[in-house]
Amino acid sequence: MMKQNTYPQICYIALLGPRDNTMFTNVPPMSVVNSMLFYLGNLPQSMFQFVYGVEYYEKMKHYGLQLGYDLQMIYPDTSQFSIDRLLELTKDQPRVILLCTDNEQSIQTYNTLFSGKIDFDTLCILYEEVETLWTVQCAKAFNKEKVWKWFYEFAINNYEIDKERLPFSVPILQKEVHDKGYVFSPSRVNTQILNSILGNWGYSKDLSDEESIKAKAEASKKALADKYGTARQDLLIEQIKRIRAIETTVACNDPAKKTIEDQFRAPLVLAMPYTSIDMRKVERSSEMTKEESKKADFVENILGYYYTKNYTVWNSKRFVKTPEELLLFQSLQSAFIEPRMRLFDLVGLLHCSMRFSPYLRLPIMGKNINSELSFVGIKNIEKLASSPSKNKSIRKAMETIGKKITSEALTPSTVEMLQKSVTQIVAMTDLPIEWMMIDGVPLGFSHDVCRIPETPAAGMLSQYMECKFIPFNIPKDILKHTLVIFGNEEDSFVKAQEPVVALSKVLGFQIRKCLTKEAFFNTIKEIDPLLLIVDAHGGVDEDNHQSYLKMGDELISGDDVVKSDIHPRLVFLSACNTFTTYNTISTIVNAFFQVGAAAVTTSYMPVLIEPATTLYTRLLNNLNIAASQNIHRNWLSFMSHLMRTSYIQAPIYRGVKKNVKIDVGSLTRLTTESMFFRRRTDIYKNLNTNMFTKGLGADYQNIIPHYLMYSTLGRADLIRFEASLNFPDEGEN
Repeated sequence: MMKQNTYPQICYIALLGPRDNTMFTNVPPMSVVNSMLFYLGNLPQSMFQFVYGVEYYEKMKHYGLQLGYDLQMIYPDTSQFSIDRLLELTKDQPRVILLCTDNEQSIQTYNTLFSGKIDFDTLCILYEEVETLWTVQCAKAFNKEKVWKWFYEFAINNYEIDKERLPFSVPILQKEVHDKGYVFSPSRVNTQILNSILGNWGYSKDLSDEESIKAKAEASKKALADKYGTARQDLLIEQIKRIRAIETTVACNDPAKKTIEDQFRAPLVLAMPYTSIDMRKVERSSEMTKEESKKADFVENILGYYYTKNYTVWNSKRFVKTPEELLLFQSLQSAFIEPRMRLFDLVGLLHCSMRFSPYLRLPIMGKNINSELSFVGIKNIEKLASSPSKNKSIRKAMETIGKKITSEALTPSTVEMLQKSVTQIVAMTDLPIEWMMIDGVPLGFSHDVCRIPETPAAGMLSQYMECKFIPFNIPKDILKHTLVIFGNEEDSFVKAQEPVVALSKVLGFQIRKCLTKEAFFNTIKEIDPLLLIVDAHGGVDEDNHQSYLKMGDELISGDDVVKSDIHPRLVFLSACNTFTTYNTISTIVNAFFQVGAAAVTTSYMPVLIEPATTLYTRLLNNLNIAASQNIHRNWLSFMSHLMRTSYIQAPIYRGVKKNVKIDVGSLTRLTTESMFFRRRTDIYKNLNTNMFTKGLGADYQNIIPHYLMYSTLGRADLIRFEASLNFPDEGEN
């Protein structure tokens, strides 16, 4: 047999249990949080990584690759045709099956689907108790010794291995970076990422079920004894520091790299679970007994609880008063809370694997933030936006929410880490985490932040699959594939849009006016844009708690988008309230993701017509330059810089109206320096004292921070500009 000298990615096939549903949109089906799926993080992404260990990471960093696990998730109702097609497409890859179920009927179904289709070149990792049920002729393993024996023999038999090139073995590790793992669930993700970077396979000790239960019980007891402490979050911060230390060492040892600026670092993957009022509602009926109604109230109370900074339930004794209630509390935790946290950690692992990111899961937020969030909920948001002192009211609401998030969820070590963290941030949450105040500066100003919505729960997993299997780079001629849709004929909109119309004649993007739902979808299908900008009214339906767009007098819902045959890859919604998540069950943004969007920029609050139109006009102008020059490495950097500088430049419009001379030199320095992480905090804190601001007599305390009204959703950090791929890396040491 001819041995290969190329090392393909490993195809991991997760065979799940029967499809199951859940009554809550933020609780995942149990089939996708099976413990076997978490074993994936202990395994290599490719045979190159298995054979050459840390060299895989070094090359990934050197070439700016975005890799991750090649994971296929299969249900028992999958057709034979689909299985055959999958096996045909992956015939040149090593294949590892993860049998993520102990359901006997499901296993028998998989036996039929795979029988005679694979051989001993495929490994099936399964639970020991179901080994006899799996009858397909392939390699089997139910402990790590058998797993690594198969990997080693497969590598020896199939690939040319350069024995002079280390390591084809586990490297000798220094104690300060070696992490053997901890019981605390989110720390396991960092353990897996750190050892995966090093190519340190087989580091973990397999615990028996009895040992595992005992270890978890002891860890929980210790955490409860220090309920309001910081030990667990501090542990995550120490792990993150270890991962960053390796990243810095690799960057410094690569002579071709001249930067460790935030775009070149692996982003921090940050999870902040949030349980909104609507997410914990139990359906009621007139037929409910008094006892059933009381139990429903109890369930809603449990689902609405929140964590301390040490990840323990805040004051559970307030609503758990009897032994019966304690049992119900424990069963609800097991059925709803634990699966939800497992999903965050599983999805966190997958998203971290794309660029070997560190992971920080913050405590669950719930009732402890709702009173602050209610000011920007659908019942109060219009009142806030139309108040006589709206400039100060909106800013105050944002800052109050941001300070509350920080005080409730972040330990001092986390605050310090974020202050110093030269990194972009991928946040898995429904909360407006861009408003989080760190040392008096909103996170959305100090850092480039994109978000992955946590509702519906399965969407976080879908986001990974989209990023992994349908990647998108921004072409140099993106403006030729850009469509701007005007959704009404109101005078205020038409006047604000005049510069956009003029700009289209210069830059070549297309504009269409659509006053009906049919015209909207037909136009998008006709032009098939890569970038879609929608300038229209938006809002939230208070009856079904779903956001919508408005074309003329017709509403466009998320369901309308899903049923349409449109496929824009980038979407910018210049419309009010399209991503309000307090009192909202579903947003139209999720629908654009379902039809193939890689990133959607959308508003959390009402936006004013003139600044909103100016913002996307600047987007088009700046994109004309960024698409052809090596200015921004990714879409997240581009959008964050656009938002940040829109705030810096906000006083210009006041100056133009008063015919005041603008200090262009000072403004240019500010906007340029804001590209660098180390300058942003100082810039923000001194906005009122620079020559540009003084010359205009402006006060930023009276300027609405429109840039914080928008969120860029999706893995915008993985969307690269083609122009940046053709240039050597440049930057600062």
